[in-house]
Amino acid sequence: MIDIGTAAGRCFALLVLVWACSELWLGWKRRSDDRSRMRDAGTLRLLLVTVYACICVAVWLSFREPGHLSNVALRIPLFWTGLLLMASGLALRFWAIRVLARFFTVDVNIQEGHELIRRGPYRWLRHPSYTGSLMTFLGFGLALGNAWSLLVVLAPVVVAFVWRMRVEERVLADAFPSQYPEYARQTKRLIPFVW
Repeated sequence: MIDIGTAAGRCFALLVLVWACSELWLGWKRRSDDRSRMRDAGTLRLLLVTVYACICVAVWLSFREPGHLSNVALRIPLFWTGLLLMASGLALRFWAIRVLARFFTVDVNIQEGHELIRRGPYRWLRHPSYTGSLMTFLGFGLALGNAWSLLVVLAPVVVAFVWRMRVEERVLADAFPSQYPEYARQTKRLIPFVW
């Protein structure tokens, strides 16, 4: 369990607050103006439900004894590793969103004058903002210090993001039939040098 009365606990709380506020702001400000262009096949709703349910269950589980990491020699490094992953994940997500600029929306769509972006983190990854999000979830799960919390906050969220990526890639392949397949061959989907 995390004690927010400590400096470490306050760091965790601050990262969670930045994460939550940024996602709420993105959901409010970065939706498509033209709903007729939305092509996300329900993945936004799936992501929202999955993310919030998994976070709530993971936090609840972190207060339970089963799965709790009682070994302090292991728990403290995992906590700080978790915070580092959260901060790095948020930074990567913010960078990816900034590079996409006006083409970033929380729903999948192709905008008027849409371009296939290949700069910034998109030189190496097709979905760096999702990589950043998943790093944040992994860090959150590690920081909670409970194996069940980590499993619950990561596994369903990974499945939801993979589905979302597949939908997004179909939309991009339709919009950029000659460019996107070449781009997909030159980059990894989510994990540098791996997948």
